[in-house]
Amino acid sequence: MSDIPSANILYIEDDLGLAELVRIKLKREGYHVVHAESGCQGMTLLRDRNFDAVLIDFYLPDMNGLEVLKAIQALPRKTTCIMISGIDDMQLVVDAIKQGAEDFVLKDSEGAYLELLPTTLGKVLLKQRLIAEKAAAELEKNNNEAFYRSLIEHTHVVAWEYLPNAGRFSYVSSQAEKLTGHSREEWTSDGFWQASLHPEDYTKVSAFCASKTHIQDEQGLEFRLLKKDGNEIWLRQIVSVVETSAEHCTVLRGFLIDITESKQAMEKQRLAELVFDTIHEGIMITDTHNRIEVVNPAFTKITGYSFAEVRGQNPRIFGSGLQDANFYSALWQSLNEHGHWEGELWNRHKNGEMYAQSTSISYVHDEVGNIKRHIAVFGDVTEKKQAEEKIHYQANYDQLTALPNRQLFQDRLHSAVASAKRNHTQLALLFIDLDRFKEVNDSAGHEAGDRLLMQVAKRLNECIRETDTLARLGGDEFIVILNNLSSNHDIENIARSMLEVLERPFSLADGIDAAISASIGIAIYPADGEDGALLIRHADAAMYRVKETGRNGFEFFTAEMNREAGKRQQFKSAFKDSLEKGEFKVFFQPVWRLCDGKIMGVEALSRWQHPEWGMVMPDDFIPVAEESGFIHDLSLFVVKEVANQIQVWDEQAFNEISVAINLSPTQFRRLDDWLTQMHQVLSDHAISPHRIKLEITETALMGDTLKLMETLSHVQASGIGISLDDFETGFSSLSRISGMPLNFIKIDKSFVSQIGQQGQCNVIEAIISMSHSMDCQVIAEGIETEEQREYLKQLGCDFGQGFLCSRPVPAEDLLTLLQKGFLFD
Repeated sequence: MSDIPSANILYIEDDLGLAELVRIKLKREGYHVVHAESGCQGMTLLRDRNFDAVLIDFYLPDMNGLEVLKAIQALPRKTTCIMISGIDDMQLVVDAIKQGAEDFVLKDSEGAYLELLPTTLGKVLLKQRLIAEKAAAELEKNNNEAFYRSLIEHTHVVAWEYLPNAGRFSYVSSQAEKLTGHSREEWTSDGFWQASLHPEDYTKVSAFCASKTHIQDEQGLEFRLLKKDGNEIWLRQIVSVVETSAEHCTVLRGFLIDITESKQAMEKQRLAELVFDTIHEGIMITDTHNRIEVVNPAFTKITGYSFAEVRGQNPRIFGSGLQDANFYSALWQSLNEHGHWEGELWNRHKNGEMYAQSTSISYVHDEVGNIKRHIAVFGDVTEKKQAEEKIHYQANYDQLTALPNRQLFQDRLHSAVASAKRNHTQLALLFIDLDRFKEVNDSAGHEAGDRLLMQVAKRLNECIRETDTLARLGGDEFIVILNNLSSNHDIENIARSMLEVLERPFSLADGIDAAISASIGIAIYPADGEDGALLIRHADAAMYRVKETGRNGFEFFTAEMNREAGKRQQFKSAFKDSLEKGEFKVFFQPVWRLCDGKIMGVEALSRWQHPEWGMVMPDDFIPVAEESGFIHDLSLFVVKEVANQIQVWDEQAFNEISVAINLSPTQFRRLDDWLTQMHQVLSDHAISPHRIKLEITETALMGDTLKLMETLSHVQASGIGISLDDFETGFSSLSRISGMPLNFIKIDKSFVSQIGQQGQCNVIEAIISMSHSMDCQVIAEGIETEEQREYLKQLGCDFGQGFLCSRPVPAEDLLTLLQKGFLFD
């Protein structure tokens, strides 16, 4: 038993002689024996000291051996026990072993058991030592596993075990849940690997895991996994061990490392390089001495220089010379004080052309704060600046005439008034409105109207000084600021020169010529107002006075004009309300046959019977009605009144009477719509269209000839007659109206009033002759004397109209004339 280390043995025996024999025997075998005479004494020793083994005699004075065994098993420290008894009882042996004894020694009378006891004790102690060594080894193993497991659990590394045949993980460390949000149960469940792999990486990862080439070689693969929240995480898979299980199945073990941050850093670097190479802005990096180190492709595209041509150069080689030394001094001051500068530079392209660039320059410092680099980022903004200039031009200048528009005019007027106030000088505002421009525009078309406006702008510009401003407010309205005037005489001279240049004929192409005039209203600072808005309003009022007194002239503002301007505004505000209240009336003026004086038709004329203003004549309100657009409602009202009156006449058997309705040139733009409404009215009243004639002015014939003929032919085809009013007072020529689908031509009263004067008779005779050659009947307006009636009758004029017969009268008065039948005997 020499291989058994010395052990402390407790022997509980009440026989002192026998106890001594055992002690001597065991001492020879290398054991140290302590004797206890009773069970209680033995338990006391066990509580105080450590023993490797306890020998227990079954018969003791205070308790038997089984009771001692039970008490020992209850102690916190476990001790190996051997039961000794002189009773050869198998049940006792079984009970002792069950109670915790490692072995049982039977006493014999010859003392042979003394020789057996050391051997038994040695075996038991050896067994216990082996068990202890094994337990220690297991503990060390478990401690090592716990250490490495703890190491893994506290890093970003995921330890894993994968079963390729099953297509799932059999184990993952807890870090897997921390990194991905998926629990261990999810990781080790069927289908997790396939469902969580990024779709683009699934094939290569599956092939990698299924490969048999990993044996003894550590392999790596980078791929993306979808986290619980749907975001991506980059992992590197390392297979360190490939084994075959007892069931001959392949088992892969290894680690997954989170490489998301490094991937993101690489991606940022890649993107930075991509941006550097593809960005449309030029990038230039210079060293501490401002020598070019790096440029990007956009730099070459913008400047025309390659990197090889500018490397090591100072950026001043791009200088255009348009910025002076003060500009660059301010630039460097901003860089030195703030580390940054932004602004626009004008540089020179390699081909010599100037270009504008929007530039941002920044300093880059090293770890200790010294300037290490300059980074300039710039873009070519030449086109942008040109676009801005274009936008500025479009916002401030009239696109048609290139004159300042209303916005720029307002700015200049504000500055002009401020300057005049500061310097105690006068300025004049000339409000110019073209006479009868709308008639030209409506009849000849917008293109002809635009050409007329451009020519007008050019002529007016020739009449003013460089210090003055000519602007177009819109439509046919122009306005002039005359600065630093010494007298009204200067204003008059300029106004007269404008009227003169506008009286010259305008060629509008396509065989269209127009002779227009202008009405000019004049307001003076400070006499007529000390702010721009008031001056404009007063100049506008003076212009309207010119319109009302015959046009083609100029007027200085007076207080009376201001009242008239207010009246026009009142007209505009009162139109609709007055129409609804029935304040508008339709009067009728007879048209008679010159050969016998029989009334053949009438002309419908509108009148405004206002409760405060009294009878307002058409010359006062028709221009305002056309300007405001009210003319369309008024014209439709006239049609309805005419239809009602025709029904009344028909009841009196005057069913041959036709009615002429005046059509404003502005209505030609909505002629189709207006005709539709008129035909609807006639249909509602069961009136034939042949009872209606439309009177149009010469300016209505200035448009597209083919389109005009098509329109008038359509009107005639519906049964409506067409009468050309005020012939030879407008812009048409005999050749232009020949072939037009006309039924009547009216001689203007200005010609009739001059009958008897030399030269005028020839004009009337020519009109009548030409009209008859066109199968048109002639109506002479403004017949006031018997001499005029007789003369026109002799020339073959068909019809007459004027005060000689009757003024325009209400419908009830006209009925008396119709009942009379013939106006002359």
